[in-house]
Amino acid sequence: MSRRLDTTPAPRSFRAAELSWPEELRIFRLLLANYVDTAFELHRRHGDVVRRRLPKRVVSFVRPSHLRHILRTNVRNYPKDTDYEFLRPILGDGLFVSDGAVWTQQRRLVAPELRANTVQRFLPTILDSLDSLFEQWHQGAGQPRDVSDDMMRLTLWVVGAAMFHRDFRAEAETIGHCLEICLEVATRRFFAMGLYPAWLPTPDNHRAREAERTLDRIVRDLITRGRGGGLDGHSVLSRLVAAADDETGARMTDRQLLDEVKSLILAGHETTSLALSWTFYLLAEHPEVEARLVDEVREVLGERPPTPEDVPRLEYTRMVLMEAMRLYPPVPGVPRGVREEDEIEGVRVAPGDTVIVFPCVTHRHPDYWERPDQFDPERFSAEQTERRDPYAYLPFLLGRRACVGEHFAMLEGVVALAMIVSRWQLRREDDRPIATRPISTLRMARPLRMRVRPRPR
Repeated sequence: MSRRLDTTPAPRSFRAAELSWPEELRIFRLLLANYVDTAFELHRRHGDVVRRRLPKRVVSFVRPSHLRHILRTNVRNYPKDTDYEFLRPILGDGLFVSDGAVWTQQRRLVAPELRANTVQRFLPTILDSLDSLFEQWHQGAGQPRDVSDDMMRLTLWVVGAAMFHRDFRAEAETIGHCLEICLEVATRRFFAMGLYPAWLPTPDNHRAREAERTLDRIVRDLITRGRGGGLDGHSVLSRLVAAADDETGARMTDRQLLDEVKSLILAGHETTSLALSWTFYLLAEHPEVEARLVDEVREVLGERPPTPEDVPRLEYTRMVLMEAMRLYPPVPGVPRGVREEDEIEGVRVAPGDTVIVFPCVTHRHPDYWERPDQFDPERFSAEQTERRDPYAYLPFLLGRRACVGEHFAMLEGVVALAMIVSRWQLRREDDRPIATRPISTLRMARPLRMRVRPRPR
């Protein structure tokens, strides 16, 4: 008899596991190498709450009740700004990094462009970008490709056209490469926590500064065109240039626009590209899921592309994508600062501490998921979702700081997955497992080499 999912409230008192100094040193080295693998090891060896002291005070949490407290109940006590300094060289004070009054103003300007009832206007752009990808696949049909790289380029094309009315095809490789360098170095800085500052003249920091300058140059060109009327008024950038805060009447400065556009480029493509890449990796291991997915898409769409009315009917497609993000959440760890002393179900935190929530561990927590390491899209049926604690699954986070681009990402992900599986067979060249390479987001440790062939009708 299968075990019923645990939906009862968590115990109201926890103790944080304290590490010995030799264990602190070992964990510190492991975090710098792969913090996701280390988060799972910490959970296996020490439980749901772990306190570290090296190189500063850090408390990690994985239970849904703890995450609800940090991300929603007492969210104002856990600001983003102090512990997102590692991303500030890339994203400045953009929506992804900022907090307080700056974040509130930016959110008011950006959120209306990405609501569930407005993102449908991006569907033609998504389909056009898929057509461009399919042209490339037809030219090299049957040849091995790095599908993870294809998904990165596809989603950059989409965000360029949808958000900025800019053709990113010539720049996608450069943008993707620069973002990868910046995120990799920034993540190392974060887990070193002050021992690896940005001003240190290391080869990594030099590479990161060069990548930051390249990104800034591309984005400044976008903004210059927007300021000069080089856009048609319907892109997100045009609306941001023209928008004024409802309460203050303030418009974005060039610096704010630079930070916000870089944030939109990163958030607008990274999450979806990784979700799709890991989905194709999992489908290659589960042909029965792929077969059911293809059946649904053909039943709903036949031979035609989707309309906005079709997207909600692609229920199993959405479930497959969501299950892939459970096993491989695009953002596996989320740090927060601590403003005032607080207690989280018996665990005390103090000003100056850092708390980290690990969705990657929460998504596989055996108290909340049956067979947690198994790929099973049925977990996201309406019935099972209703029974589950909502904070057991948070690929876009939840609460006040939930991802503003969630609706856009899900529309793009569902449409891209449906169109690709209905028209193409993707088969891996080998069956060796692919490890994770977390660099703020959850990338693959090596290319996803697949042969791509037209699917028989």
